[in-house]
Amino acid sequence: MMWNNGTECLGGGFPMMMFGGVFMLVFWGLVIWLIVLAIQKLSQGGKSSQIDNAVNILRQRYSRGEIETDEYRQRLHELMDTDKI
Repeated sequence: MMWNNGTECLGGGFPMMMFGGVFMLVFWGLVIWLIVLAIQKLSQGGKSSQIDNAVNILRQRYSRGEIETDEYRQRLHELMDTDKI
């Protein structure tokens, strides 16, 4: 008569439990990574659109003659430097 120590009904015992733990860590790591990427994408999108709006306003003021060429270039340069931050 053959005795069953209980590992056969679990489908592999400890090695399968280790794989499940590793899989769980990988799964939650991916979820957290995707959340971080989404937050970065949203925060960069808002900053970029604000700078684009500022550049458009600056161009409109320059085209209406409200500011001189030197002031336009200086402010545009400052906005482009702010974009790199």
